[in-house]
This record gives sequence, C-alpha cells and structure tokens, in this order.
Amino acid sequence: MTSPKKKSAKRPADPVDFSVQRSALDYGTPLLVFMGSLLLYILTLAPDVTFEDSGELIAAAYNLGVPHQPGYPLFTLIGKIFSMLPVGEVAYRLNLMSAVLSALGAGLIAWATILLIELLFAEKTSGEKNLAAYPKYLIALTVGLLVATAFENWEQSIITEVYGLNTLLTCLLVLVGVYWLKSDNVRQRDRWFLFGCYVIGLSLSNHTTSLMFIPILLTLIVVENYRYILDWRRFLSGLIAMGAGLLPYLYLPLASRRNPWMDWGNPENWTNFWRTVSRHQYNLNESQTFAKFSAQFQAYLEMLSDQWLFFMPLLALPAIWLLFQKDKRLFAFLGIFFLFAAPITTYMTNFDLTGADAFVAAEHRALVSVFYIPSYVCIALLVGLGSYYLLSLLRLSNTVKAVIATLLLTLPVGAAWKNAPRVDMSEYYFAKDYLDNVFAVAEENALIWANWDPYYFPSNYRQFVQGQRLDVIFIDQQLLRRSWYIQWMRDHYPAFMAGVDGATKEFLAAVKPFEEGQPYNGNFIQQKYEKLINAMIDKGIGEGRDVLFTYTPPRGIATKYEKEPLIVALRIKPPNTPKRKVTLEEFEFRGLTDDTVPLDRMAKVFQSYYGGLAASRGQFLAAKGEFVEADACLAFAEKFLRQQPAMLKRIQDMRRRLQSGGN
Repeated sequence: MTSPKKKSAKRPADPVDFSVQRSALDYGTPLLVFMGSLLLYILTLAPDVTFEDSGELIAAAYNLGVPHQPGYPLFTLIGKIFSMLPVGEVAYRLNLMSAVLSALGAGLIAWATILLIELLFAEKTSGEKNLAAYPKYLIALTVGLLVATAFENWEQSIITEVYGLNTLLTCLLVLVGVYWLKSDNVRQRDRWFLFGCYVIGLSLSNHTTSLMFIPILLTLIVVENYRYILDWRRFLSGLIAMGAGLLPYLYLPLASRRNPWMDWGNPENWTNFWRTVSRHQYNLNESQTFAKFSAQFQAYLEMLSDQWLFFMPLLALPAIWLLFQKDKRLFAFLGIFFLFAAPITTYMTNFDLTGADAFVAAEHRALVSVFYIPSYVCIALLVGLGSYYLLSLLRLSNTVKAVIATLLLTLPVGAAWKNAPRVDMSEYYFAKDYLDNVFAVAEENALIWANWDPYYFPSNYRQFVQGQRLDVIFIDQQLLRRSWYIQWMRDHYPAFMAGVDGATKEFLAAVKPFEEGQPYNGNFIQQKYEKLINAMIDKGIGEGRDVLFTYTPPRGIATKYEKEPLIVALRIKPPNTPKRKVTLEEFEFRGLTDDTVPLDRMAKVFQSYYGGLAASRGQFLAAKGEFVEADACLAFAEKFLRQQPAMLKRIQDMRRRLQSGGN
C-alpha cells in the first residue's frame, strides 16, 4: 500500500503542469547546448593518444580488456562501440566519445534548468512564444554552456577519460531528481525513482565517486516525503534497480578469463574481482586533520575560481537564498549535492598538499581535480537559478529582461575565451612523438622500463591497439610490485619470464603477506623487488637485448652497468661498450622547443624530461672529450628548459666551461 503523501513546506502555490505541449524552444535549447558544446570540443579535440590514463583506457576498450581499478566496465563497453566508428584513428574515436557524452550531459543540465525555473517560479510559459518565456531559455542555455566550458570538464571532454561519461550520468541524475520531485502521480514518481536507482548503479559501474548520489537522492526523498521510502516493496525494488545498473561489473571476470592484453588486476576470481572493484591498491590509511582539510579545501576554492571567470560563482548566492525561502526540497537537494561534491569529496580524497616536494603536491592536486566536476555542475545550475531570481526582482519590460538574459551568455563566452588556449589539444602529438622517439632508439626485442603511468600507458595504445613494436617488452616498474602484473608478464612473455623464475618466486613469496593484509617486512620485500628488477635487466642484457630506461634507475638498480643518455631515453649497457650514435635530427619534439602549441602539465613534464636527458647527453659526451657534440646537446637542452631559470643557468655555466677549454 502506498503511503499518503506528505505536504512539503512552502511548496509553490501554483504548481506547473509539466504535461503541457512543449514548444520548439523547450527542445531546441538543450539541443543547441549539445551541438554548441560538441562543436567546441571537436575544435579542441586531441587527435591522438595523450598521456596519463588514455593509452590504457583505449587499449582496454578496443580489446575488451580490463583497465585500472575499479575496472570501469561501463566505460569500456561503450568505448568498444565508439572504437568501431569509421572516423580517424582509434584514439581519436575514443577522444570523440568523451566529447559526445560530456556534450549530452551539458544538454541535459540545460533541460533540468528549464524545469527547475518552471517549478520554482510556477511559470506557465511552456509552449508560449512570447518575450516573457525567453529569459528562461537563455539562462538554461547559459547553464548548459557553463558546464561545457568549465576548465576541468572541458579538459576531460577532449581526451580519452572516464569523466565525460561521469558528467553525463551526473547531469542525468540531476534531471531524474527534478522529474521525481515534480511528479504528482504516484506511478509516475515510482518510475522515476526506479530509473534513478538504475542510473546510480550505472554511475557506480563507471566511477566509485558516484556513491555520493545515494545520500543525495535519499535526502531529496526524505525532505519531500520520508514515508515514500519506508514502503519495503518500493525500497526493495529500488535496490533491484540499482543492482541492475551494476550488472556491467559482471563483464570484468568474463573479460579477464579471455586473458586480454589489458587485464589489470586479473579479476577472474573472487579475491581479485573484489580488489579491483574496491580499488584495493589505492587504499590510503593516512589520517585526516583539520589543518590538512583546510589546506585541501582552500585548494578546491582556488580550482573553483579557475573554472570560469573568477567572479561567476558569486551568482550562485542568490539561488541559495531563493531555494531556502521558496522550496526547502530543492534547498536540501542541491545543498547536499554540493556538500558531497566538494567538502566531503575533499575530506575523503585526503590529498597531501603539505609534503616538502612541491612537484608531488602539485600532482596530488591535479589528480583529485577531476573529482570536483560534479560540484561545478551544481554551481552552474545555482548560477542559472540565481540569475533568473535576480532578473525576476527587476520591474522591467519583457524586452529588457530578454536583453539582460542574453547578456548572461557572456559568462560562458568569457569562460570559453579564457579556457580555450589552455585546453586546446588539436595539435597534441606529444605522447605519440614520445613513443616514436623511444622506439626510434630501441633496437629489436628491446627491454624498456617506465616507472610512471604517463611514460607507460602510451605504449599500451601503440602496441595493443595499433599492433606496432610488439617485439619490445615495455615494463612498468611500479606495477611490477603487484602479483597480478607478474602473472600478466608470465602470460604474455613466458620465455623471458622463465629466465627469471627464481627471483620472481622469491618476490611473490615476500609480497604475499602484504597483499593479503598480513604482517609483512617492508625492507625484505624491497630487497626481493630490487633483486627481481636486476635479474630482469641481467636477463635482457644477457640475451643481447637493448635495455632502456625512461627514468633514472634508483639506488640499487643496474649498479654494475653504465648509463648512456640517448636524449629520449637512458641506455643501460655493460662498461666499455661502444656508445650509441644518435643525432638530434632523428627525433620529433614539435611544440616543446617553441611556443606554437599549448602545453598542459604533462607536456611540461616531458619538456623537462627531454631537457634533462639532452643536458645529461652533453655531460656524457664532454666526459669523453667530444666537446663540439656536447655543446650542441647542451644548446638543445636550453630550448626545453628555457622557462626553468635554475636549470637554464646550470646549463649555460656548463657551456661556458666547455667553450673555455672543456674544464
């Protein structure tokens, strides 16, 4: 039996009939937002693979594999469909997927804005064609484009990442909440409730931060009518609907059993499956403190001010007052939404900004910045409601109000003008060039080491999607700490791994207590880990393989070998082995030695990477008395490091010493 509906406080006196026939503007506004956002994204879309997670995610989608935890099954399945589009390279198709999904989200939030304005202001302008209706549509257009042009959302919408899909599902859930709220018919409300539960499940099968939508929608229900959720049949139906949304997770063990190229965590048994979906490897035990939280939330506020024109979030303040005065349900809904999307997200991520290493702190900040995109959706919506509220207070003609509402479009236009030069990736070939450069110096059957995702994941795309340089064994040193990755190495490179079987078994025995949550000896694990790495290096060199590092090996690794900088990688070779002849002209560094292409933070990392290796090559040649070639390398390093005064000065000092006689 359905419980009687509780009358909410301060419900609008004249509820709107949403079932009236809609005008072309009702449908045209979200469509215009979608098309405008998509055009903006396509103009700035990355044409190829980018750094960080993109290469791995593309490889997982293309091969129906398993990417990093929590496995992102929904993204992978949708990505497979986009990977088959007959347009551009596979990387471009997956980048386009992010653009399409994020643009759809912007369109949905514009539609939600129209409904919210009608709900809050009891307007009966639906289907009418007069100036009184125009501000509603213009402000909805503004809100949708604000979501699209927010810096972080835009940046994630033009590369292969999971956040375009996350934006779409976030905006869809907001829209579902509005439809549930405005439904007076119990059957209709139940349908929206079940659909919302299903979408939450889908959201969780894309990104675990979507857990926040459970308390958000529960808050909306409780404030509207807490008895609604007390019906056990309805509650059970909601759980079933949410479970249906989680069904994509069944894909993970099925995919893993195929032993695909991309099989992160090997989730084909229950232990590995649970470790994957629960993000086991990312579990942090660091305690949160008020001082840390204050610094972290301050960082969020700085990020917020950087999304659009800095003053724009202030327009959300009138909406807060409006909702508090006029509709407590929406006040609770959007208030809890922001609470979870910003302060609670900050508390839970607990990213460290207090470390002595400024680079690490900056990386932590960049890594969590994407988690705040839902908060920007919420703020854009509040900005729209606040603007409409201020406009409603003005005693002006409909014509003047329409003009003012039109002027509000300068907010997303200004944001686009500000952000476009920073996010534009239409000429972004840095990851492609990095792989081309490394493979150019890698002889057949080379062993290449990386120790950070941006240096490793692009190879996943080149090898496992494009099928190039499959002779090369590209190893992620950090993943080598995981037993599943060692099993992956054994599955795909059995002959090579058989040669280091003894060291492998010793390490697996040492790391087993750690992986099972038992007491462990960290120093003992590290010793066996280093022994395994050195055994693999020895095996490679013993087989005549070229061994290259994309980083400087830490202490205890490759200590008996000479390290030769090759400008694009570090060659590990036995002492007294002839040096490799490389020329600057054989590599591609477009956009890194001049200011012709916008550089994101990862492009700047690789700018420093090349600059450091070029400088090291210069020192290496100088030590061998080859001063002319050494000076050429140092001069080239200056181009990469031109914006790093300390490094630039050191190189200039080295050049002066070389030119004065080589001392």
